[in-house]
Amino acid sequence: MDEITLLGATLPDAPPPTPEAVARARARLTPHEVRRRRHPTWTLIIGASMATTAVITAVALAATLLGSPPPPVLETPKTGAQLLLELADRVEKLSPGTGAYWRVQGTRVNRYAVGTGPTRYWIASRGEVRQWTPRKPGALYVQETESSGIRPDTPRDEKIWRKQGSPDRWRLPECESSSSPPCVPTALADKRSRREYRIMGDVPDPGLGGLTIAELDALPTDPARLRERLEGYRKAEQTRGLKRSWEEFLKAAVRDMTVTPVSPGLRAALLRLYVEQPGAEVAREDSDPLGRPAIAIDLGTKGYFQLGTRMVPITREILLDSRTGEGMAERSVTTDAEGGFPKGTVAHYVVVDKMGWTEERPKLPSGCRLKAGVTCR
Repeated sequence: MDEITLLGATLPDAPPPTPEAVARARARLTPHEVRRRRHPTWTLIIGASMATTAVITAVALAATLLGSPPPPVLETPKTGAQLLLELADRVEKLSPGTGAYWRVQGTRVNRYAVGTGPTRYWIASRGEVRQWTPRKPGALYVQETESSGIRPDTPRDEKIWRKQGSPDRWRLPECESSSSPPCVPTALADKRSRREYRIMGDVPDPGLGGLTIAELDALPTDPARLRERLEGYRKAEQTRGLKRSWEEFLKAAVRDMTVTPVSPGLRAALLRLYVEQPGAEVAREDSDPLGRPAIAIDLGTKGYFQLGTRMVPITREILLDSRTGEGMAERSVTTDAEGGFPKGTVAHYVVVDKMGWTEERPKLPSGCRLKAGVTCR
C-alpha cells in the first residue's frame, strides 16, 4: 500500500463534495490559453510539466479520499499452545545465570472486601519476602520477611475508609448459612512487623517434586527424556503416600519453575510438556498486577475466598515473563461473578520484584549470628 492510500484509509468518513465545489475545483485546474510560439522556452516546458503533475496528483488524491477505505486486516489471535511454544523457543536460547545464591524477592498481597453496600471497600495486607538459596550444598539458607500491615487497597478505597473514621480493625461479616464451605470468623488488624531473618542449615527443596539444586541441574532438557525422569520421581513419591496423577504433578512442576533456579533449557522443556496436556489452550496474553505484559496460565488449582457473605470459588493463575519464561506473579481470581464483583476479581497475589543468581550475600543485622536455627529481628 502506498503512502497516499494509507493516509486516506486513516482519515475519518466525510460527506461527498457538492456539485458547486467540484465545478470550482475544475475551473481552478483548467489551464489558461497561451499564445503559441514557434520555439517554447524551458520555463514553459517546466511549467507545463508541473501543471500536468498537479492535475494527476489532485485527481489521484480526490479518488483516494472519495473512495471507500480498504477493509482493516484483522490478525487472528494466537492460541495458548502457540504462545507457550513460541515462548519455549525464545527461552531455550537464553544463557544460564551464575552466582553463589539464587535470590527471590517479592511482595505478597491479600485482599479483603469489608463493609456492605455503597460503603464496601477493599483493604489489603502486604508483606515483603526475600529468599537466599545457596548453590553450594551445606551453605546456609536465609529468609527475610516483613509485614507492612493492612491499608485501603486503592485511592477510592482510602476515600471510603476515611469517611468511616479510618479504622484499623475489621471483622469479616458472617457468611450465609447456604455458603459452602462455611466461613471461619476472621478479625483483621493493621499491625506491622519488623523485618525478620530466619537462618536454616538445610536448604529447602526448591521444588519440582522436592529436588535439590544439583538434581535440577542434572535433569535432561529433551522433553521425552525429561518426562521419563519426572515420572520416576512421581512414582517414588507415591511410595511415600503422595498420590498425584501425571497431569497434577506436571502442573505443580510448571508452577515451581516460575521461582526456582531451573536452567532456560529445562524451563523450555517443561513448557513443551505442558502444551501436550489438556488445559494449555487457556494460556493467554495478559498483564500482571503491576501492569507488566505477561503470559497467563490458569493451572486449574481451585480454592475458596470469602467475598461479602459468601465463600466463592477461585482459581490460581501464574504469569510468566514473555521473554524469559520466569515467573512475574501468581494470583487467585474468582471463577464467577459474585456479590456485585465481576468474574476474575483478584483475591490475593504475589508479585516477583527481583529474581536470579547473584554473588551478593544476604545482609544480616548487626549482632545476628550466621548459624542454623537463629532468628533475628
